[in-house]
Amino acid sequence: MELCLVPADTEQQLEQIKTLYMEAFPEDERKPFPLIMEKRKEGSMEILSLENKITDGINSGITASPALHHVLGEAILVYDKDIVLLDYFAISPALRGSGLGSRALELLQQRCGGRRFLLEIENTSGQVPGWEQRMSRKNFYLRGGMKCMDYTVSLFGVSMEIMTYGCEVTYEEYFALYEHVFGSYMKGRVKLEEYNGTAFPF
Repeated sequence: MELCLVPADTEQQLEQIKTLYMEAFPEDERKPFPLIMEKRKEGSMEILSLENKITDGINSGITASPALHHVLGEAILVYDKDIVLLDYFAISPALRGSGLGSRALELLQQRCGGRRFLLEIENTSGQVPGWEQRMSRKNFYLRGGMKCMDYTVSLFGVSMEIMTYGCEVTYEEYFALYEHVFGSYMKGRVKLEEYNGTAFPF
């Protein structure tokens, strides 16, 4: 079997992805799933399912079983101009640590080739509850070729580092993505926290 990322277009896929989304991300970091679905319909967001590629000997290009979608992981992307934000990324609990995450990240980077690719991770500076898990996540992305920008943000009240793949994205460009895609919903929910070691009071 070979892994692939396919748009989650079926009810079966979306049900599995919503379940994984609710399990994988804390409530204070989740956007309402209906909002994600609305933005998906508008074309500014995309919901991808990580699945095994199916080949039947005749149609070698089949990317997933039309009869049975088994979601191994999910990626939810936000698009604005030439920037792609990996908003949410998770592997099914039973498959974590199996190497699927690394392969899925490679597929995402390939898929977004030609665009600037970025993501957010919880801030790793300072000893906070769950620091080891945060560092493990950061090291995963560093191994995948990502690097940290020189600013942190407060997103839904959570301190976040910004990581990019082979590019630079300024805070102004990052903020503009949220402003363009989500409008008033994000008012007050994303703020510059620290830039190049200088803290910014809210």
